[in-house]
Amino acid sequence: MLLLVLTAGITGSSYACTCIGKDKQTTESEFSSSKLVVKGKIIASTDYLYYDTLITLFTGIPFDRATSGYMIRQYKIYTLVVESRFKSDKGLADTLRIVTGYGNGDCGYEFETGKDYIVYANAWTEKKLIIKQRKKKIKKKIREEPVTNWFYTDICRLTQESNQLELDKIKNL
Repeated sequence: MLLLVLTAGITGSSYACTCIGKDKQTTESEFSSSKLVVKGKIIASTDYLYYDTLITLFTGIPFDRATSGYMIRQYKIYTLVVESRFKSDKGLADTLRIVTGYGNGDCGYEFETGKDYIVYANAWTEKKLIIKQRKKKIKKKIREEPVTNWFYTDICRLTQESNQLELDKIKNL
């Protein structure tokens, strides 16, 4: 029974994007819930495959690229040159990586190279395996850690092409 449930969860890979509450978002609420708010220019894009292979350590399922598609997540990475910082940590680089989905149901934001955007985002995290050993007992734990100067946004955020109205709202906060 457990195997059947696990298999059903693995094969169900069709998702649709739903931005519940987006119609109630304000610049103020989005600003406060974001780790990063900047204005900048997109200068490049590339595909990014994130291999979530840590699941194999806990399930015993061998990782095989041909058959383990459920462990591979596809993203787009955009390179953004920061022109204005409204909210960010100290030491933020002038060039950032903005990660988002591909679109078509995964909530990915479709940036265009050469255009200026106001980006609301949070830190991009990747899973790290932490192994602790005490005497004869080994404890495995997965921890998500932020990747330096990488951020995630999607269409459910207020990320948008740069415009004076939104810039004025940010400056008035």
